[in-house]
Amino acid sequence: MIRGQQKKIRAPGVHPPKRHECAATDWRTGNIVRIRTEKRNAAAFCRLVGKCIRRSARRKRRVIIVTDGARIHTPEGSKQVAELLQRYGRRLKLRYVPSYSPECMPMELLWNDWRDNVTHNHDRLKITELEQDSDRYFARRSHNPKTVLKTIGSP
Repeated sequence: MIRGQQKKIRAPGVHPPKRHECAATDWRTGNIVRIRTEKRNAAAFCRLVGKCIRRSARRKRRVIIVTDGARIHTPEGSKQVAELLQRYGRRLKLRYVPSYSPECMPMELLWNDWRDNVTHNHDRLKITELEQDSDRYFARRSHNPKTVLKTIGSP
């Protein structure tokens, strides 16, 4: 913004409501699978993985998810993840990247773009309006999956 012409941003209050977007990208096609939750936890991660498995089952493919080593993503840190891995067996593989290595997580580039377009410097008073902005962002991205691949640097 031009100096002296900064946009006024309303403070959200003491405890504003929060939502968490969880998403996975097919690195071959650029299609995005996503969910929205109230909390960031293992249950949300398992819902996302389940959605990815249902999508892949229709195509008769195995699901390989590259993720960080957060406790909510590992079978050692979460019973739900351990049960999920046991239930799906060979159909599901979780691959973990080293700690503090964002260069190994191309999805972070998509999240950075999402933040720039949705959550940074917004002037929404209601969480539902912000959710609609997020839905519009992902709808735009789903219309042109090649831009998703370009963002995440997929070959």
